[in-house]
Amino acid sequence: MYRERSTLTLTLAALCMLLAVALLRSVSPADSLALENYRFSGARVYVIRADLSDPRLRIDIGLPARGLAHSELFESMIRRRAPLAAVTGTYFCTRSLIPVGTIIVGGRKIHVSCIGNTVHFLGSNQVIFIDTVKGQDCDAAGAQCGLRTGPRLLNNSQYALNPRREGFHHPGLFGTHSRMALGVTRHNKLLLVSVVTPVTFAKTAAIMKALGAVDAVCLDGGSSSAMYYRGRLIRRPGRALTNIIEVRSAPFATGVRLSEAGYTLFITRDNAALCIVLRHPSGVPNEAQSAVYEQAAVLDPATPRRPLSRAMLREAFRPQA
Repeated sequence: MYRERSTLTLTLAALCMLLAVALLRSVSPADSLALENYRFSGARVYVIRADLSDPRLRIDIGLPARGLAHSELFESMIRRRAPLAAVTGTYFCTRSLIPVGTIIVGGRKIHVSCIGNTVHFLGSNQVIFIDTVKGQDCDAAGAQCGLRTGPRLLNNSQYALNPRREGFHHPGLFGTHSRMALGVTRHNKLLLVSVVTPVTFAKTAAIMKALGAVDAVCLDGGSSSAMYYRGRLIRRPGRALTNIIEVRSAPFATGVRLSEAGYTLFITRDNAALCIVLRHPSGVPNEAQSAVYEQAAVLDPATPRRPLSRAMLREAFRPQA
């Protein structure tokens, strides 16, 4: 009798894990997110291309664990926030650690500074570029997240460089440097670009146009150049950062009925964790029997930090009183 129950437990456990893997694969936005690399007139370029028409993706702004006016190592932010991909955000003062431009997170302005050009991400993954000049604030209505960065490189496929009008005067920004940029194509693809070879703003604009961008802005570059893609650190910055732009999986939840045993398997996932919950036919949930996978998707997507043990699975399948 015990052997039969043990066999049933392990069989159901295996079924649950297979279902979990199948469901996770079915919602993985693998086809909508890609890493590419190019050579443009001798310049080495990495491009993360994200399909903003895919509802399984969303864009977010990541901040240090201690919040504004602090910094955090890029690798640490990636491990903690577990995005699918990420790059450097806007400029910041290396002494005060205050961002140079406005930052919007969760639909509200958490920092205001009127330097740079404005990029807003709406809840529908629509990207809006708003021409703003130094000293001019910008309405954040409808923006789920966003920031002021720059200078603007392209506007409706036309070159739009005018950094001093946007408030960029520091001589260290000009000349040739490794650059980071953000753009959107006519087909609603987000381009997160790292130009490894030192280039000017004008050359960066030409590269963004060659990549198919119709609108584009510069991001912080130089020693702040950072790029992460699905477990790979493509560019490691030379300093800790104060903000990053992330591509994340949109949260989802689903349930599968295991008819033979009467149990229901619930799977909930966001970027930080995968939660598998088994419920007895009585419908009474037991939080202690929930199993959580932290998505160390981060530097090793295939390795969960807290895997389900056989004891946890046995306990999860035990009928509740």
